Amino acid sequence: MRPVERWRRSWRRTDTRAAAAIGSGLVLVLTLQAFWLYSFTAIEELEQADHWLLQTRELAASLAEEGVSDDSLVDVTFAALPGGRRAVRLWHGDQLAHSAGDWPESSHLIPPRLDGDPNRSLHSTRAVDVDSFLVDSVPLAGGARLEIALPLKRFANETYEIARLLTLVVLVSSVAAFAVARFATRSAFAPLRESTVLLEGIDARHLGARLPTRATGDPVDRHAETLNRVLGGIEASFSRLRAFGSDVAHELRTPLNRMRNVADVALAHGREQDLVAALERIQGSVDELARMVDALLLIAEVDDRRVPLKLESVDVDEWLRHAAEVWAPAFEERGSTLVVHSRGGTIDADRALLDRVLSNLLDNAVRHGGAGVKVELEAARDEHDLAISLDDSGPGIPEREHERVFERFVRLDRTRRGTAGGLGLALARSVARLLGGDLTLERSALGGARFVWRLPLTGAK
Repeated sequence: MRPVERWRRSWRRTDTRAAAAIGSGLVLVLTLQAFWLYSFTAIEELEQADHWLLQTRELAASLAEEGVSDDSLVDVTFAALPGGRRAVRLWHGDQLAHSAGDWPESSHLIPPRLDGDPNRSLHSTRAVDVDSFLVDSVPLAGGARLEIALPLKRFANETYEIARLLTLVVLVSSVAAFAVARFATRSAFAPLRESTVLLEGIDARHLGARLPTRATGDPVDRHAETLNRVLGGIEASFSRLRAFGSDVAHELRTPLNRMRNVADVALAHGREQDLVAALERIQGSVDELARMVDALLLIAEVDDRRVPLKLESVDVDEWLRHAAEVWAPAFEERGSTLVVHSRGGTIDADRALLDRVLSNLLDNAVRHGGAGVKVELEAARDEHDLAISLDDSGPGIPEREHERVFERFVRLDRTRRGTAGGLGLALARSVARLLGGDLTLERSALGGARFVWRLPLTGAK
C-alpha cells in the first residue's frame, strides 16, 4: 500500500480523528495561554520602560531646577538611560543646543505612557522591538526642552527570550497532548476492540460468549449490554432451531417408517388385495406428511409475518354457526355434542386465517372428546376485543401443561394421531397473535379444558 493511501486510510479511522480532535483542542488551549502569557510579559516590559523613562524625566527636571549647565544636564540624563543606542537632545527654541548619542529615525519612535492611560493595551505589545525607542519631551525654564530617546532593545530581548521559551513549551506540550489524546482514544476504544475480537470468534458452535460489563451505564457499557442481549437472542434462536430440526426429523420419521413397513409387508405377500390396502395406507401417510409440511410452512410464514392479510367484514355469529354445521357430523361420530352461543357481531379480519384457527381448535376438541362429552363454542365482545371460547366437559388438561400444549410437536396423549403431527395448537396460537390477539388455555366450568381466543375489534394489527 502506498504511503499516501496508508495515510488516508489512517485518517479515516474513527480513533485517529478523535485523537486529532482532542489533541488539536489541547494545543489550541496551550497556544492561547502561551499568547496571553507573552502579551502579559511584553506589556510588563513596556510598562517598565515607561517607568524608567518617567524617572529619567523627573531627574532631568530636577537638574534643570538646580541650574546645572546644559552640558551637565544632557550628560547626566544620557548616563541615566539604559545602555544601547540611547540619545538626548537639548533645544533652546528651534536651535539644538547640545546632544548625546545618535537620534533614532522617526519610524522607530513611540510615545510613552500618558498620565491618563495608566495601562498599556494589548495592541501596544507590538511596539516592543529591538529597533524601537520610547521618546519623551521635558519642558524646561526659558522655553527650553529636553528630548529623551530610551532604547527598547533590552526590554525586547527579555520579551523575545520569554517568547522562545513559550514556543518550546508549546511544541513539547503539543507532542505530549497528541500522545495523551492517542492514549485516551485507544483506551476509550478498547472495549470496542474487545467486542470485535469476541464477534470474530463467534459461530454456530460458539454462541455463549459475552462481553464484560462494568455497571457504569456509559455508552460503552450500554453497547456491551445490547450486544449481549443480541447474542443471547441469537443463541436462543439457534437452540430453538436445533430443537425444531430434531423434532421435525423425529416426527417425519414416524410416517416414513410406517410407509416403509407397510410396503415391505405388501411386497412380502405379493397379493393384489394386500398391495391395494398397502397403497391406501401409504396414501394416508402421505396426506399426513403433506398436512404436516403445510403446517410447518404456514407457521414459518406466520412467525416471520410474511402472510399477507386480506381484511374483510366477518359476521361472527353466522361464521360460527356455519362452522358448527360443518363439524357437527364429526362430533356426533365420536358421541359428543357441539353447541354454539354467539353474540359476536361483526369484525374486520382475514376470513381464511380465522377458519384455520377455529378448525384447529375444533379438530383438537373432536380428537380428545369422547362419548357423552359436551363442547360449547361461544363468542362475546366487550369494548376492547372479541372473545371466542371453546369449553368441553372432558377430563381436562393439568395446569402445569397449559403452556406446553402450544409447543410444536407436543402431544400429551401419544396414542392419538393429529392431523398435523402436534402442530395444530401451535399454529392456532401463532395465527391468533398474527391477527393481533392471543390464544390461551384455562380450566373450564364444564370440568374440562377451556380455550379462549381473543381478537381486537379494530381488526388485525
